[in-house]
Amino acid sequence: MDTIKSFERFGDPWESKYGTMFPFAVTLDSGEQVFANGTSESPWWATVGSIVEVTVKGETKKGNKKVSFGKPEGVQQPPRSAPATAAHTKGAARDQAISLAMIFKIAAERGGTPNESLDLARDLWDSFQEFIESPTSDISSSEEEAF
Repeated sequence: MDTIKSFERFGDPWESKYGTMFPFAVTLDSGEQVFANGTSESPWWATVGSIVEVTVKGETKKGNKKVSFGKPEGVQQPPRSAPATAAHTKGAARDQAISLAMIFKIAAERGGTPNESLDLARDLWDSFQEFIESPTSDISSSEEEAF
C-alpha cells in the first residue's frame, strides 16, 4: 500500500478496449513516480491522500513504471473534491488573473527599479499561492513583519 502525494494529467486521452483512457503521472508518498491511466479525467484515486494498493503493470517506453491502483479493503479514503466544471475552471482562471493584476499593481506602487518591482511581485505571488493552498495556517513572524 502507498498514498497518493500528487498527480498530474499529461498527454492526450487515448482509446483502449475499455474505452477512453486518461494518462496520469503520479507521485507516491514513498517518493516514487509512477504512471497510471484513468477511465475518467478524475479517477477515484486522483485525490491527494488516497490510500492505494499499487500493482505494477509494466514499463513505459522510457523505462518508468506503469501501474494500476486498487482500493484496500476497510481503509477510509479522504473526501473527494468535486470535479472542476468548465464554468468553474473559467471562473478560477479569471480570479487568478485578477489576483495577479492586483499583485503587479501593488508591486508597481511600492516603487523602486523595474527588477525590484518584479521581485516583489514574485514574492507576493508565492505568498498568495501558499495562502490559497492553506488559508488557515499561521503566518510566520517574518511574513508578519512584511505587512
